[in-house]
Amino acid sequence: MRSYPSLALNKVTLTDAKTGHNTLDRVSADCYAGHIYAFKVESDDERVALLSVMTGMLRPTDGAVMNKSLNVLEIEPGELRGHRLGIVPQRYAVRDDLNAEQNVLYAMDASGRTFLKPKPVAARELLQKVGFDSETPNAAVGKLPALQQRLVAIARAISCDAEVIIADEPTGGLDADDSVVVLKTLIGLTHGDPKRCVIVITGDDEVAEVAERVIAVSE
Repeated sequence: MRSYPSLALNKVTLTDAKTGHNTLDRVSADCYAGHIYAFKVESDDERVALLSVMTGMLRPTDGAVMNKSLNVLEIEPGELRGHRLGIVPQRYAVRDDLNAEQNVLYAMDASGRTFLKPKPVAARELLQKVGFDSETPNAAVGKLPALQQRLVAIARAISCDAEVIIADEPTGGLDADDSVVVLKTLIGLTHGDPKRCVIVITGDDEVAEVAERVIAVSE
């Protein structure tokens, strides 16, 4: 039986309509469950374009992004971004006004999924899984250190049990020690679940080095 990649880019090109320049030019990669991949970008334009086509927010000018056997553009947006893909965006990854557990519950409610465990129990387990260890668990996330905010964002991304996690510059704004914690957390998510694939989009060579395969987007 054929094993499809969890996420595949097939000669994906995205052309800027104003300039005619290809922001993405025939990018191809197969990303399988149980592995961590890094897409190395050279500019913010590449980073934003890649994240947008991977998550079905933008239609490529040419080529296709596939989630297993389906084109992501053929999947209902709520199903794609609420069930199939877990996204850790660089900005607006958490609700600053909610505490950590409420943040995860918010993402769980938005997914529309049913859960085997009571959602508050599942939310606390997810926070524990990613290593969230705030001494003030009831504090609004916006008041927490940057590392704890990032861990809450990762917990939100895995709350819908997505098999593909896409992290956009996951260490942006963090110091070296906190960056190591985040990268170890992402690696742990991959190796802790053979059904899960983790994709990191980054312009940082050191971040890309944690991956089992690095895809240079500009080449």
